[in-house]
Amino acid sequence: MTWRQPVVLLLFVGVVAVWLWQAPTEQTLRFPMPTNKVYLQECGSCHTAFAPGTLPARSWRLMMANLSDHFGEDASMEEPYEFAILKELETFASDGNHADMRMQRISASISSNAAPQEFSKLPYFVKLHDELAPNVWQRKKVGVASNCIACHSRANEGRYDELEVRIPAG
Repeated sequence: MTWRQPVVLLLFVGVVAVWLWQAPTEQTLRFPMPTNKVYLQECGSCHTAFAPGTLPARSWRLMMANLSDHFGEDASMEEPYEFAILKELETFASDGNHADMRMQRISASISSNAAPQEFSKLPYFVKLHDELAPNVWQRKKVGVASNCIACHSRANEGRYDELEVRIPAG
């Protein structure tokens, strides 16, 4: 055995240890968020600025192409803003370059020919929230499952840490 083999092994073990140390736990759900403030201003002014990693790029493309009828509202914006937002949504999408294993699982759970528009209806979301009583969604301060910020106060930062969840009272 040469001195190189233990050094290579030690380096390998060190890299794996760092990788595991940085991996998100079940209680730490963080998604990368767009750095462009336009996203938070345009999208976050009406609802939670959803983490792009919750949907694949094809879903974001479809959503941005139909802003004139965005869940019954006209969310149209000037083309430069729309293009800048779409670019970041695609970059940070669940099938984008920054996708971690969790986001890749979200993407893999969606049929390749589907472009869902509502993260709260995906099996991934449903499984994460299955312990909640159905009446939680009807509470005045929650209203709908897609109102992430009601329980996850840092959702606009892409943070959905279980330890930070505060479910509003009835």
